[in-house]
Amino acid sequence: MLRLTNSSGAYVEALSYGATLVSVVVPDRYGRLENVVLGYPSVQDYLADDCYLGSAVGRFANRISGAKFTLNGQTFFLDKNDGENSNHGGFAGFSKKMFSYRASKSRVIFSAHSADGEGGFPGNVSVEVAYSFSDSNELLIEYRLTSDKDTVINLTNHAYFNLCPRAKNIFGHELLVNADKYLEFDEYFLPTGNILPVAHSDFDFSCYRNIEQMMRRKREPHIRGYNAYFVGKRASENGLRRLASLRENVSGRLLEVYATAPGVQLYTGDYLHGEHQPFAGLCLEAQGYPDAPNHPHFPSCVVAANQEYRQEIRYRFGVTPS
Repeated sequence: MLRLTNSSGAYVEALSYGATLVSVVVPDRYGRLENVVLGYPSVQDYLADDCYLGSAVGRFANRISGAKFTLNGQTFFLDKNDGENSNHGGFAGFSKKMFSYRASKSRVIFSAHSADGEGGFPGNVSVEVAYSFSDSNELLIEYRLTSDKDTVINLTNHAYFNLCPRAKNIFGHELLVNADKYLEFDEYFLPTGNILPVAHSDFDFSCYRNIEQMMRRKREPHIRGYNAYFVGKRASENGLRRLASLRENVSGRLLEVYATAPGVQLYTGDYLHGEHQPFAGLCLEAQGYPDAPNHPHFPSCVVAANQEYRQEIRYRFGVTPS
């Protein structure tokens, strides 16, 4: 277990297995430190995990329909680990890898290799996942990756957040998503290809809205909560988009999500089980469009041979005024 501690005593912890974010311990409005991400009590629990708690997810975060795609005229057949589809890189995704690491006082860099053909994806891939934690309680995650063949890449982190751990669920949280559009999904959480406006829909988080109240009004028979991708607005001059803000009034904690990714996947933890029950935490996964290799009108996820892929996610933790 590796720990990064800032000057206030707040800290984050990570594991080499899956370059996994284990703890984010930050103060509430009264200065009380608590862990605001879901985790497990032992390393063995992480080895058995199938909910991707805190993991670095890839080679391709989210789903690829039919577990196949075509690149440069060649069709690649992927692991079918989600019915007939591929999800989060298949059976041997980054969440299942043991990473090496090098660490300093404020930063740790995890490194791993993925062989050509692993999970069905082309290219020998080298990946780095770096965590740093600032005195202002900002957690920065940086991804760097290269491949020796053209390939498709979509990386993110799969932390489940609960800003008030005593509540045991996220129903009291309020969410704002800085998006005008979202992707229409079918019952298998695959994009239909349609990009819809959030206005006047059950996916309108354009201002802070209570998670539970939004779930009650939503009419999706296959899921009670949310597993939805929101298209971010234009990036700022530094390349970052402000994708989402999450707040909880009892603790007073606030989380803001910034990233270079074009959008964010909201998942309310409907299928959590075992150590954590459904809705114990929610994910805000900054990432590229799901199933992008099979939708030419989506932003490209292709990384050319020997071209560096870089992404970053910034989680800014604070408190709301009392």
